[in-house]
Parts: sequence; structure tokens; C-alpha cells
Amino acid sequence: MRVPWAGRLIFALSLSSVLGADVVAAQSPREAAVRNPKAGIAALSVVRDGAALLVGFRLDHAFDARTWEKIESGLPTGFTYDIEVRRLRRHWFDKRIGVTRLQVVAMYNALTREYLVNFKRDGELYASRGVTSAADLEHAMTVFDELPSIEIDDDQAGQFVLRVRAELRSRTRLGLIPDRVHTAWAQTRPFPPFRRSGQGTRAR
Repeated sequence: MRVPWAGRLIFALSLSSVLGADVVAAQSPREAAVRNPKAGIAALSVVRDGAALLVGFRLDHAFDARTWEKIESGLPTGFTYDIEVRRLRRHWFDKRIGVTRLQVVAMYNALTREYLVNFKRDGELYASRGVTSAADLEHAMTVFDELPSIEIDDDQAGQFVLRVRAELRSRTRLGLIPDRVHTAWAQTRPFPPFRRSGQGTRAR
């Protein structure tokens, strides 16, 4: 007896779902990373330390299969973070009063099985760190706590916001036009000028 077309379709879909679940369960975290949600900046905070603003944030879901493949091939691979402070203006565009770019680049040494992570601020190398595990590498490249970033003068008045975005990779549109893939901007709530005296004020 022939199985009706609708019955065959339901059976095929059910079978593919079961097989698909088995494949996902068998994948390593790196292989499954391609299925992660869209990358984005989270847990953004800022605190004043003297003249400097110390910024904390993390980049979620940035390590996909393409990123791991590039890292393990030995090619320099990383992310660039744009960090800026803007003064809010009611009847005009917000004024940018401070900006810095943080570059975090990793290289894998197949002989030592170690990842070297270099940190640059505005093009200047300021730190390097060696890690041996994939988890430590991901943490070093995506999690930052009270990172010295931007200075604000005491005479700055008004309300401010600090915002961060990450550049994930470059690409070519239509095979011709160079382009860069960024996350959306993450932004703190408006905050007043920080004072140097007393305990640091924190904004999120």
C-alpha cells in the first residue's frame, strides 16, 4: 500500500529533526558556535579614576566557526573595539568628546600550542598575554573589567553617555566593495560629570 504524500512528508521531516538533533549533540562547542545568536556588547559599565574613565564590558557570541578556523590556521585574528564618550545635546547632534580604539589580536603557535594575545590602544602595543586553552583565549579577547580608556576634563558640563561597539571582521560586498562587520552600539544611561574626590561614581 502506498503511503500518502502528506504522510511521507511528515515522516521525512520527523526523521530529519531527529538526525539533526543527533548531529548538534555530537558537535564540539567550536562547531556549534556558528549557531550562536548575533554577536553584541553586554554588561557595559564606566567608573571615574582620576581623569580617566575605566570601562568594563564583554563581547558575546563573537567566536564562530570561521573565527576559530582562522585562529588555528596561525593567521593573526582579532577584534577592534570602538569606545567613545558623547555629551548629550537637546536640540542638536550629540557631541563626541573622547574616543579610543582597542585592538585585540591573537596568534596560535602550533609548536607550543599556545595563543599569544596582543593588546593595542590607538595603534600602540601596551600588553601581551599567553594562554593555552580556547576558553582562556575567548575570555582574554572578549571580557574587560575597568579598562582605562578615555579622559574627561572637570570643566565638562552636562550629561554624558559612553558607548562601545566591536568590529568583528572585514568582508567584500558583491565581490568588489570592501566592508567591515560591526556589532550594534551598546550605550550606558546618561550620567553627569564624574568628580575626582570621594568614591568613584559608576554608570551602566
